[in-house]
Amino acid sequence: MPRGAFSGADQAQEGLISQADGGTLFLDEVGDMPLALQAKLLRVLESGRYRPLGASEERCADLRLVAATHQPLREHIRTQQFRADLYYRLGQFPLNLPPLAERRDDIAQLAQSFINDFCLREEREEVGITPAALRLLKQRDYPGNVRELKNLIDYACAMTPQGADIDAYVLPGEQEVESSRASTPQGNSMAFTLPNDIDDLRQALRDVETAIIRQRLRHFGGNRAQAAASLGLPKRTLAHKCQLLELDTK
Repeated sequence: MPRGAFSGADQAQEGLISQADGGTLFLDEVGDMPLALQAKLLRVLESGRYRPLGASEERCADLRLVAATHQPLREHIRTQQFRADLYYRLGQFPLNLPPLAERRDDIAQLAQSFINDFCLREEREEVGITPAALRLLKQRDYPGNVRELKNLIDYACAMTPQGADIDAYVLPGEQEVESSRASTPQGNSMAFTLPNDIDDLRQALRDVETAIIRQRLRHFGGNRAQAAASLGLPKRTLAHKCQLLELDTK
């Protein structure tokens, strides 16, 4: 996109097709693409040419296109929500990937990959995952498929202290795991339910951290030293968190 292509365009930027020239362009959720955009994509695939926004001349595009969708495209063709010609153009080499609930053997490898991504992104030390946590992950139905697993892992990593492994009790869900009960004082475990409408991850993590600290303080009768030790925290750190979270432990 050249500078001045529209109001507010104060510097040149390459579009996705231009960036993918000579490589691979991945389009996720192509089934949600508007019909007008489908027509433009089909033209690029058939002619190998495109015109960037604001440009006066066409350019050639040499790229490999990979598209993914969860939509029933054949049904969308019948209801005229998806172009049949684009469907057959994209379907030269189709791959049908079963939902995560049907390939539970992949969960451990995917979970570890998401853990590694989180640690790299957040500059955290390496985090492991306990067998109990893996068993719990493999018991879920995953209506949200792989994205749901990734969100669970990100949440669990954020709730796991430095130097510790992800355990079952930090995983959101309605199930309680015996091993997680044994890892908390006197078998007093906590099970978390992950809301579907979280729009502020920081606030959600703050709420859960508050609930954990409040429960642990209640368990130890307000004794910060014992509560801090049970959470693997220095007493001063717990006191600071109580102040930040506005927890009255007196």
